[in-house]
Amino acid sequence: MSTENETQQLAEELRKMVSHLVRNVRVSTATVRTSQYETLDLLDSHDALSIADLARLRGVKHQSMRLVINELEAQDLVLRQKSAQDARAQVIVLSDQARAALAAARQQRADWLAARINQTLDQQDRDDLQKGLAALRKLL
Repeated sequence: MSTENETQQLAEELRKMVSHLVRNVRVSTATVRTSQYETLDLLDSHDALSIADLARLRGVKHQSMRLVINELEAQDLVLRQKSAQDARAQVIVLSDQARAALAAARQQRADWLAARINQTLDQQDRDDLQKGLAALRKLL
């Protein structure tokens, strides 16, 4: 088998395993992704974004993003503020309640993973996992 073919197979197996792991963690912890959660997560990593920027980053239409933001605002999860770059424009930021909810969901997923590691992996497996994580960091 050629090196290129082996690399392609390795890449596909990695994609499948990561996807399966993420899905399994989210389902097992009841922290399934939604358009609202993905929007909150984007805001958490970017601090403040316009609706247009959020729509572009999520790959949705401006009108769809506006509806998501309206729902999040009604739940007190986001706030509208004046843009620091353009006083006429508004940006969307997370509320403290949203930051706490995101942190709690992340902690829940990390706790679930830690429990699975403790239940299923011996020391050699944990060492292998550390090496695998080091390789993944290089890919990023």
